[in-house]
Amino acid sequence: MMQLKQWILATALCSMAGVSQAQSLQEVQARYPNEAAVFLNYKTELRLFLQNDTPAAERKQVNDLMILSEKNAGLFARSAVYHSGFNELTGMEAYTLLPGSKKRIPIGQTKTQSSTSRSVFYDDVKETSFDYPALTQGAIAHIEYTQLLKEAHLITPFSYGAGIPGWNVTFTAIVPENIEIKYIVKNDPKGLLKLSTEKKRGTTYYTWSMQHVKNEDSYGDAPDDRYYEPHVIVYISKYNNSAGQQTFVQSVDDLYRWNASFTKTLNQTEDPALKAITDSLVKPLSSSLQKAEAIYKWVQNHIRYVAFENGLEGFRPRQAAEVCSKRYGDCKDMSSIITQMLRMAGIEAYYTWIGTRDIPYTYHDVPLPIVDNHMISVARIDGRWYFIDGTSPSSTIYLPPSSIQNKQALVGISDTKYEILTVPVAEPVVSMVEDSTFFHFTPDGIAGKEKVLYKGYYAEDVHNALLYRDEKRLKEYVKTRMGKASNKFMLGEYKVSKQDAPTLEASIVADFEVPGYGKKVGNEYYINLHLEKLFENQLIDTAKRKVPKQFEYQGHVISHHILSIPEGYKVSYHPENFEAETKFYKLKVRYTKQQNSIIATQELTTKVLLLEPAQFAEWNTQMPRIQAHYKEQIVLEKN
Repeated sequence: MMQLKQWILATALCSMAGVSQAQSLQEVQARYPNEAAVFLNYKTELRLFLQNDTPAAERKQVNDLMILSEKNAGLFARSAVYHSGFNELTGMEAYTLLPGSKKRIPIGQTKTQSSTSRSVFYDDVKETSFDYPALTQGAIAHIEYTQLLKEAHLITPFSYGAGIPGWNVTFTAIVPENIEIKYIVKNDPKGLLKLSTEKKRGTTYYTWSMQHVKNEDSYGDAPDDRYYEPHVIVYISKYNNSAGQQTFVQSVDDLYRWNASFTKTLNQTEDPALKAITDSLVKPLSSSLQKAEAIYKWVQNHIRYVAFENGLEGFRPRQAAEVCSKRYGDCKDMSSIITQMLRMAGIEAYYTWIGTRDIPYTYHDVPLPIVDNHMISVARIDGRWYFIDGTSPSSTIYLPPSSIQNKQALVGISDTKYEILTVPVAEPVVSMVEDSTFFHFTPDGIAGKEKVLYKGYYAEDVHNALLYRDEKRLKEYVKTRMGKASNKFMLGEYKVSKQDAPTLEASIVADFEVPGYGKKVGNEYYINLHLEKLFENQLIDTAKRKVPKQFEYQGHVISHHILSIPEGYKVSYHPENFEAETKFYKLKVRYTKQQNSIIATQELTTKVLLLEPAQFAEWNTQMPRIQAHYKEQIVLEKN
């Protein structure tokens, strides 16, 4: 269940005081019998206006949360409102409305402190927290608060992604006649968001409403909910101020003009210290690609990545000299220092804005700051574009992080010129795992040795895992990575090796035992050679799951399981070779008998990054065959 921080950030402003008790506890419980709480009202209003001749906005959020379960009432007692320098908290009221009465019990003291985030080293986000008193079954937790949005470029979409059902959900944009807006409705093929418009005294009210809303179930392999939850994006396109009509955001040109305003004065002078470092790195190298690779590796090894957000500092890169001096920086700072060092080395390089795969929008579809959340450097070397992400500690210049695959990059060629490029998707063969597992029967089960080689993104995962683990945590990681056959897997001696660019690789060699695996009945052994079933439990429940399935990257896995045949035994049965393929994956299994061993080889190729619900049926077509084959065993009998 999402915390209040997540469902309170949805936003807005208006005159929405008071609590509706039109729905009784029994009525709400009847519609939502398995829920702990339901929003009777979830109301957001966004009021646009001009402040000092510049667009600004105010929003008000009003929530009425009815508690349906006495047992879980305590889960909703602690709440918080989040605000920052951009989103100034200007008013708040919260109280508990007791069941069956009009008595309001106001909250007590509030506490405002810096909000902490594992993903951000420093930002200016504050949280004002408090406790709802006397929450019991049937009580209503009411809050309404107002925020001044000082930067109208940064108006967030309205998305009811609360994780808690909503009886009545509304979003209203209040637009004066001196402001023009555009809006985009996403992920609403059934028209759940009903739009109505009304004009009052030169002001237009756009209201989107939904009733009886319940979010889709969450899945660990689902993409961000912006890929599938209905939401509304409202933005200012034009406005009239004292100087006449002004363009705010109508196209990518306008977005780029805003983005480029933060880099206009960046790295205008060459820092001698940084130039000396750059020269020392590239002097012995002949090709531009080698020079770029050396610069990238130096930044990865010497500049620590930290997320740092503080007002406009969250958008403005720091000077490369400062980043070099401090030896840390956020993604914008990494873009700054890498781009500057590449230019010092005579390489064509540009500051670049990009959205990670968490964001489903394209620049042409949504020409707003919400389309990107990241900065990288892009270099053109020998006619080829290279996407260089300084925040990724183990990436190589040849393979951009998987998090930006297939994403559009806004490349800043000059103050006024840009290009939109698409980061390529790495073919499955680029990211490979080859597993050779040699094993034999023991009196108690099986034992053997695994040799696993990782390449591409698989290798990057291993490299990243090794960065901050001590010996104990490394052993736990290796056991998880190498474990197979059953939960009785026991890890023995192991060794982890890695190789950096140009070929990013890693390998793990480990001894193991698995007590109780395989069985002997009389003079016969029975064993499933697939100690690791690469594509097990992949059938999608299409009746239940309605959200997409996301893959981190495409890949190719080859698994050889090599059983040493006990002396005096022979293979009396093994399954037929097997193959299953769709446009999303391919699985091949083959069995090979040698004089003293039998080998089961699996080859799995995954060929998709995002699987939409409409594609689930095709995905499932081969699953019954695959699961049936995985149950097959081989039989060894005495000669």
